[in-house]
Order: sequence, then structure tokens, then C-alpha cells
Amino acid sequence: MFSSRFCLALVAVLATALVTAIGCKKDEVKTPEPPKTTEEPADAEQPKPADPAAAASPADQPAAASPVAAPAAASPTGADAATVLQPGVKFMFSLADSPDALAFSVKRCDEDAKGDAAKATACMDEIKAQAPKEGIRLDKEGDQWIFVSFGNKTDGTEELFLRGPVAKLDSAANQFKFKGTGACTGAQAAAMGVDKFDQAKADAMVMALDVVDATTVAMQSPGPKGRLVYKKLQIAP
Repeated sequence: MFSSRFCLALVAVLATALVTAIGCKKDEVKTPEPPKTTEEPADAEQPKPADPAAAASPADQPAAASPVAAPAAASPTGADAATVLQPGVKFMFSLADSPDALAFSVKRCDEDAKGDAAKATACMDEIKAQAPKEGIRLDKEGDQWIFVSFGNKTDGTEELFLRGPVAKLDSAANQFKFKGTGACTGAQAAAMGVDKFDQAKADAMVMALDVVDATTVAMQSPGPKGRLVYKKLQIAP
């Protein structure tokens, strides 16, 4: 099962601007008196040179722009994990959107078929039919988060593959990072050896659910199936 492999992994300026105003004092320039003429008295008052400081009055200068606060950091995908990953919301596996898992399945079917094209096709048809029936979700009991992988039976009932308590770690806005905090239960727990909790293993393996958009999440498989993509289960009205 695709989603059942993960219980083993249920287990992180102030910019300061300095503006300095420097004033420069200019030496006074003496203006020589013009020569006396018969048309103008010698003691006639001469025009005074313009005051450079007056010509560039601070009141005439444009006001400095006020610093603008940087916008708050947003989710890089535009989707928020706290909104998308609500407790109890189911996400079903999408084989078509998980290229590594699809290639792994094709290779396995080809190897099992041993050159029998019809057998290889039948094998892939079975996998494609089963894949969207497997899913994951996060449950919550009080403050305790719980990771669940499950399968939907043909009669509509749910088969629990794995269920285990997890601790949510510091995560980006579009991510839910977690690690295991207790033993798993479910149909596959004993066979996978996760029915007994291993603290060292849990601490060493941190998993993350990445929120791709409002209806899509993804999880990196520790094995050859790579990045597994899940689509939100749409409930018919």
C-alpha cells in the first residue's frame, strides 16, 4: 500500500537607515564697488548678492519619504496548512500526480509479468484502481495530533492501515512537520514492526506534509516511490 509506508516516519532585520545632513559654510565674497559716474552718486546703495542659504531654504525641499514596513511573510504556495489540514479531512492518493511511484509500479508489474504484456497491463490496471482508495488524514484528540493511513473497501467502509500519535514541529506556513510520539495501531502495524514505539527511530525521522494548494498535499517517501501526492476527498452533496 502506498500510504502505509509512513508510520515509521511519524517522527525547524532590523534594517537601520542612517541619514546624515552636512552643512557647508561658504566664505563671504566681497563685491567691489562700481566706479563713480556722473549719472549715479558714489555713495549710492549697491544691490546685495543673493544669499545662497536663502535660495535653498529647507522649507522648499521635498519631504523625505517615510519608511514602509515590509509585508508579513506569506505561504510560498498561497495555501495555509492550518486551513487545509483540518482534523478529519481526508486526502486520497493520486498515482497520476506521483511520477516516481508510477514508474516504480510500472517496473514492478513488468518484472512480475516476465514479458507477458497482458499480465503487465492487468497488474497496472489493478494498481490504478486501488491507488485512489488509499488515503491519509490528520485526526486530533484534545491537543494530540494523530496521523492516519487507511483504505476504503468496496463496501464503503474504512480499513485502518496505521494510526499513531505525532508531535507537530515548527513548520513553514504551507507545511505540517511531525514525528512519532507513540506506538502505531492498525492492520499493518505489527507486520511493519511499528506496534512498539522506538524513540530513537522517531527522533531520527521527521516527516512533512506539504500543502501544494487548497485541495492537494504531498509527502516525501523515504523509499523509491519519491514524492507522493494526495488530493482532498470531495464529498458529494
